[in-house]
Parts: sequence; structure tokens; C-alpha cells
Amino acid sequence: MDIDWEPGRRTVRWTGADGTGERTFERPPASVVALADPPGVLVVEEPEGNPARPSNALVLDADGRERLRLAPPPVPEPSWRIGYHTAYRDAEGQLVAVYATQAGDLWGRPDLSTGELRDVREWR
Repeated sequence: MDIDWEPGRRTVRWTGADGTGERTFERPPASVVALADPPGVLVVEEPEGNPARPSNALVLDADGRERLRLAPPPVPEPSWRIGYHTAYRDAEGQLVAVYATQAGDLWGRPDLSTGELRDVREWR
């Protein structure tokens, strides 16, 4: 999957073996990561201005349809939640998502079939 997106741009385009897709967001996404199996794109929307949504991290199928949104990790007090800050591939190529809270940030490995964040740990 090849991604055509740069920080500050609202439109994300991608091309892969299953075709091409495009999505324009209200605000520029915080991060965009290509997914291989199944093909798709993980987009972390800016948490600002998205309080009504269940999550600001969404997985799009290769055709642009929303597959799921990542669930927030469990925190002792739900009011501490801010939202996903970023997503990226680590040095081993594993997908990592970082979630911000008012009490400190958390990171983990997203399960793209359920939307759950696994192996959650404190960030930094």
C-alpha cells in the first residue's frame, strides 16, 4: 500500500493491489499508516474537535470504507481520556499507537480485527 499524504494536508490518498482510495478529513490527520494484511490505512485524526466520536483513530479498508475505530485503552478515570496522539511502525515494523490522557500517555499494539489496544504500557 502506497500512501500519498503529508502532515498538514487534509486529504489522504492510497494505492495498492486492491485499488485506490481517498478520504478528506475536516482537519489534517495527526498520522497515517499503511496496513498490509488486510490492506488498508490507519488514520489518527486530530483529537481536537472530535469529542463526540468514540475514537479518533480509524481503520479504512482499501476501498475507503471505515472498517473500525480503535477503542480507547482502559484508564482508571474515563474523564482523563484525550484521544489517540499518533500511530507508526517501530524498528521491527510492528504497528504502535499512542493514546494521550490527562494523567500520562499510553502506547500499545492495535488489534486490527477488534480495535483493542494490546500490551498497553506507559509512554515515556
